[in-house]
Amino acid sequence: MRRRYWIILGLALAVAAGAFLALASMTLFAPKDLETTALRPTAQPQAETSARIADMSTPPAATAGPAEEPETAEPYVSPVDFAALRAINPDVFSWLVIPDTEINYPVLRDPENDRFYMNHDSDRNFNGNGALFVEASYNGDTLTDPVTVVYGHHMLSGLMFGYLERYYSDSEYFDSHPTFTVYTPTAALVYEVFAAVPWSREHLLLERDFTDARTFEDFFLTVFAVRDLRARFREESAPEAGDRVMILSTCLSSNNTQRFLVMGKLLNGDLTPYESQ
Repeated sequence: MRRRYWIILGLALAVAAGAFLALASMTLFAPKDLETTALRPTAQPQAETSARIADMSTPPAATAGPAEEPETAEPYVSPVDFAALRAINPDVFSWLVIPDTEINYPVLRDPENDRFYMNHDSDRNFNGNGALFVEASYNGDTLTDPVTVVYGHHMLSGLMFGYLERYYSDSEYFDSHPTFTVYTPTAALVYEVFAAVPWSREHLLLERDFTDARTFEDFFLTVFAVRDLRARFREESAPEAGDRVMILSTCLSSNNTQRFLVMGKLLNGDLTPYESQ
């Protein structure tokens, strides 16, 4: 009986020892790759994903394309054929157009006789209507003087400046037609009308030196002080020293010993200030 007990106990111990040896052998000789693969965190895929997100959220670098060429303004082409006009009469240097009126004429300048176009037309033929003109003794033909005066007869027929006073003494016309245009071979000059007034017969350019800033400003202050039912003003457009002004001058309808003046300030063209003193 005792002998059987010891046999059973010996068999049990032998089985237990064998199991222990097998387990120890698996642990000691397991491949290192297998051991670490299951336990090490997989950081590399996460890093690749983060980098990919960063690439998507960052806009691509701008690529330099072909440089855009600056727009070039169309060259000025005058609607007036000055070459043809000057072939007939070289004294033609500009053309005046007042909108919605019959005033649409060349402006002339005789270099030797200031009064020639009082009784000659633009073809230099004798004509009582005369022509629109400036005086060479006081104004050049470049329209760069501080004040340029254009003269024209007040003809009862309406020719020349015959209707100048009629239009500009009318408040509705004055308010709705703020500009007139003077064409030259090189530009279309736009003048803003700031005053239309009855005036004395004094010679404006003989009496004053408009290159003097004080003289220029004082004169136009006097203009705005005129009180007459025919006078019209656009005070917000009053000229300042350095501006260029054109004055259209004709006889006053009710008294031909006086003048009616329409005054405009240049808005475009050569705006380089003249040398004021």
